[in-house]
Amino acid sequence: MSLLRLLGALLLATLNGMAPVPAEGLHLSNLSVPRIIDVAQKAKLFCSYAMGNRTLNSVKWYKDGLEFFRYSPLTPPTTNWFPVKGVTIADGSPHCNQFICNVELEKLNAHSSGQYRCEVSGDAPEFKLIDQTANMTVGVLPKYEPFISGVRLAYKYHDYLVANCSSEWSSPAAKLMWYINNKTAPGHSLLPQVNEVTRHADGFHLFSSHLQLRLHLDDQRFISKSEVLQLSCSADIMGIASVRRESRVETTILALKDAGTNQRLTENGSCITGQPASLAAWLLSLVHFLRWHGTQS
Repeated sequence: MSLLRLLGALLLATLNGMAPVPAEGLHLSNLSVPRIIDVAQKAKLFCSYAMGNRTLNSVKWYKDGLEFFRYSPLTPPTTNWFPVKGVTIADGSPHCNQFICNVELEKLNAHSSGQYRCEVSGDAPEFKLIDQTANMTVGVLPKYEPFISGVRLAYKYHDYLVANCSSEWSSPAAKLMWYINNKTAPGHSLLPQVNEVTRHADGFHLFSSHLQLRLHLDDQRFISKSEVLQLSCSADIMGIASVRRESRVETTILALKDAGTNQRLTENGSCITGQPASLAAWLLSLVHFLRWHGTQS
């Protein structure tokens, strides 16, 4: 009986060894398209794939559903270009093989924005297709940090601090945000953002954004202690870190009860000053200003 079982096990193992192994599937491993790019740059589109045990039939690139480039290694000519508005392929840029197909676009314009798709197909008999899509926005990106104006060298308790932040012309419009000592400024201290609009010669609508910060310096901590405030304004476009710009300034809030001053608070909290603010406090604010100015140079 044991001999029959042994023979049966050997036969089963032989049959299992003869069973066909499933073919490895066609797989598109990576699609890389810039989310946003400046109109003066070239856009590099990357598509990589794994064919498994299949043969590559073709790789096609599309913009908004229209084919503009094809690589077909089995059918000469192996590379083909097709006219699509907003798409200009740089000379010598296509680099395609069994594993990758990369294309570089030049002479970008407002019509170059859109949805880009890489489609890979295997050979007969299945001609299986795989594809991925990604959106690209072509714009005019700011090259400089936003401009901060209106901030004085020093303030005192109960003063109003009014600061203006303006971004460079860009498309799309930048979203501005104020920060106080690296913390987001409270919403009630901000006026609504204003976006000025003009028209670029290449068809882009350009925006210059402005955001005003208004602070009433009425925190009681400023009564007895001077403090340096760091104000920063950031300009974001589509939330992409690589195109984010930021500027910083510092100002000093001078305490009411500072050394060398003859100040007192009345019952209603108003200030009666017998002498001007101390020279030491003003020198402190000047040092902070010069230090900041040195970092900006």
